[in-house]
Amino acid sequence: CYPYTYTDVQIYMNELEEDPKKKNRVKRKTLCQTLAGNNCDMLIITNFNSDQEAMKYKKGVVITSRVHPGETAGSYMVKGLIDYLTGPTLEAKILRDNFVFRVIPMQNPDGVIIGNYRCSLAGVDLNRQWIDPSRKVHSTIYHTKMMIKKFAEEREIVLYGDFHGHSRKKNIFMYGCSNKMGDKMKERIFPRLLEKTSEIFSYNDCSFVVQKAKEATARVVVWKELNLINSYTLESSFCGADFGKYADYHFNTDHYQIIGYNFCDAILDFCDPDQTKVRSILEEHEIMFPRNSDDDSDDGSDDSDSEKKKKKPKSKAKNKGGASSNSNGGGGGGGSKKTENAKR
Repeated sequence: CYPYTYTDVQIYMNELEEDPKKKNRVKRKTLCQTLAGNNCDMLIITNFNSDQEAMKYKKGVVITSRVHPGETAGSYMVKGLIDYLTGPTLEAKILRDNFVFRVIPMQNPDGVIIGNYRCSLAGVDLNRQWIDPSRKVHSTIYHTKMMIKKFAEEREIVLYGDFHGHSRKKNIFMYGCSNKMGDKMKERIFPRLLEKTSEIFSYNDCSFVVQKAKEATARVVVWKELNLINSYTLESSFCGADFGKYADYHFNTDHYQIIGYNFCDAILDFCDPDQTKVRSILEEHEIMFPRNSDDDSDDGSDDSDSEKKKKKPKSKAKNKGGASSNSNGGGGGGGSKKTENAKR
């Protein structure tokens, strides 16, 4: 994987704050201090020139990244998302005019600084502490959870995304949470829209099964406690793709940043007042996944084959962002699914 340090993210946020064109688009706040006394920062992105009445009706989106220090792909994906949201395009302005984004680019600063692969300074996996986090030992998780709950009291949150890297599987894909009641299938809409906007996202690799072992993770706790249908883990392979124009190439940092751009495009489609695309996807899913054959067992694996269909080559008309198919480096490769099933 490609290095992305605590110093890198601090320099990047300093540059955002110092850019005069972005001062009314992004504000930086200290969410909390870590066990070692490092700042865990949060970016709030919206149109701060909006009048109070318009601000009140904006919907919320929460994004977190780098809870696992070694998964640096998450930092590049969230950088792409932030660059898009703070940029000059009409699409970015529409998102800022209609949403308030709260983004935590590095949720485990201590682990990143001391060079851990997965754990915090206390030696624990912070993505297993979401049910009852300690204010002192798991401070970034505690304060993130409190922030999301307070944010939900202020406005409707439409989506939560937790950005990760994946050391075993290829492609970029999502884990979601399967809903059992009237909103069944709705959790699949956003990943499907993301696939339609991206050349490197694989809906076929997505899974919506919730294991009991994952009940203390971010996406599951946010889904259960806030009743948020669109609560996801976005996974990006350390290796590369096994389909389409980038098949058998390693991903590079451009690819990771482009998926951040694509994520924003998918939010635009998802919340478009014209819901034609959303209705079309729902109709597709009713055919692809008949209700009586859909497996929602909590005993399944996040890598469950029950969610996967045979892959077909993709053909896309354009390459957003112009990423090169040549990559210098990148790790990953094979490994047992059993090992990876215990990971997320």
